[in-house]
Amino acid sequence: MMPTSCQRLANQHTQLPNGKPAILAKSMGNAQHPTLPNHRIRRGVIGILNRGDEYLMIRRSDAVAKPGCWCFPGGHVEPGETPRQAVGRELLEELGIHVNPTRRLGSVRVVDSRHILVVWCVAHIGGNFQLAEKEIADMRWVTPEQIRMIHPGLPSNHRVLEMLSLFGKGEL
Repeated sequence: MMPTSCQRLANQHTQLPNGKPAILAKSMGNAQHPTLPNHRIRRGVIGILNRGDEYLMIRRSDAVAKPGCWCFPGGHVEPGETPRQAVGRELLEELGIHVNPTRRLGSVRVVDSRHILVVWCVAHIGGNFQLAEKEIADMRWVTPEQIRMIHPGLPSNHRVLEMLSLFGKGEL
């Protein structure tokens, strides 16, 4: 049987250093991180919002980790919360908008970190953009070409662009 595009995507973008798929981290509960001793795996989410050929990027505030870096919006999955619920909550808290997660693209393991981020395409279904200034300093709509050149940017940006390139516009 031929793997689906999502399965191929998972196989290409979710390998841990030990060769096991990072997607399994969802079911690992409180498992130890495979390469960082005494650290638990932290689950997070990324919400991909597009407007035509542009994607929403945020610049992180000085009060959060990786201050000043540009990235796609998202955050942590809280205990008892699904990644689908988390992406909706995070975009409401950070951007003041209501979204509907429409497609799970895959997962990204953050290099040299204990974080695994589930990437969702989302549709804006309500609310006006109001930035949570404690977490977000700025936002912009940018093309994939601009995302590749944005500095400073998080390494996960390039992994997300790879995922997006595997899907046609009509498939997102």
